[in-house]
Amino acid sequence: MDDRDYIVGIDLGGTKIAAAAFDRNHKRLGNVQSIPTMARQPTALTLMNLKRVVGQARRGAEREDAPLAIGMGSPGPLDTQRGLLLQIDTLPNLSNFNMSGFVEAELEAPLFLENDANCFALAEALAGAGREHSIVAGLTLGTGFGCGIVVDGQIQTGARGNAGEVSHCRVAGGTFDEMLSGSGVQRLYQGIAGKEAPPPKELGKMAEEGDTDATATWEAYGAALGQGIGMICAVVDPSICVVGGSVARRFSLFQVSLEREMRPWLCSPSAEEIQVVPAQLDNTAGVTGAAEYAFLHLGAAER
Repeated sequence: MDDRDYIVGIDLGGTKIAAAAFDRNHKRLGNVQSIPTMARQPTALTLMNLKRVVGQARRGAEREDAPLAIGMGSPGPLDTQRGLLLQIDTLPNLSNFNMSGFVEAELEAPLFLENDANCFALAEALAGAGREHSIVAGLTLGTGFGCGIVVDGQIQTGARGNAGEVSHCRVAGGTFDEMLSGSGVQRLYQGIAGKEAPPPKELGKMAEEGDTDATATWEAYGAALGQGIGMICAVVDPSICVVGGSVARRFSLFQVSLEREMRPWLCSPSAEEIQVVPAQLDNTAGVTGAAEYAFLHLGAAER
């Protein structure tokens, strides 16, 4: 490491960009900062917002110098070796964008880029619900479905960087992205209630207030999710699955049907022992995991 003494973690999403600074002891300095991505506006606006949110994180950490490094979690597909964003549905104005070159030129720091679900899983494995477990599956339920696998504190990326990329695999009559994301909750409600679905957040409130169609929707969602998690656990055999993202905030509404559907997919003793729990880090997981990813790479470079 050089004389610079902090890292910035960035969670780049289609809706917002979040950032926070961390010292060499992995302690967050100040609050997580957030700003709209403007992903369907001209590229320059998104890049301006990226620079702005990093500036806010630096000011919150009371740092004026450039960071030692920047870790970034982003939706895929990515070329993490070259620091490229490829054809990302939720970031259309950054297709085939050289993020590494931009960060090094404009923010004066090297970039360590990784899939956002992998960053989420790493954060929960090191500092959240999975911190006492050696094999952690981290699942993000939000605009899409993300999956990251962490073994002994290391992200498992596979031979080509695609380990855990199940979003286009088939489950419950559609893809993981279609059926196990927020839009999947809405699809299920439309099929059950026969009318247009409100956003998942509103469906959660409706279920909590006793709406029978909304309650049935979350039970059906849990069953579909149980199939998906069952498939992942049958292959990976983690000791714990941590679920996060906006949809996971309604975990209590679908936990029972999830568990009921998932267990039969698994052999004993996995069927009895694998835990499925909500995330502990909530909205800080993305930036924490991105920073931890940078720390891991810097540590490897020092060795």
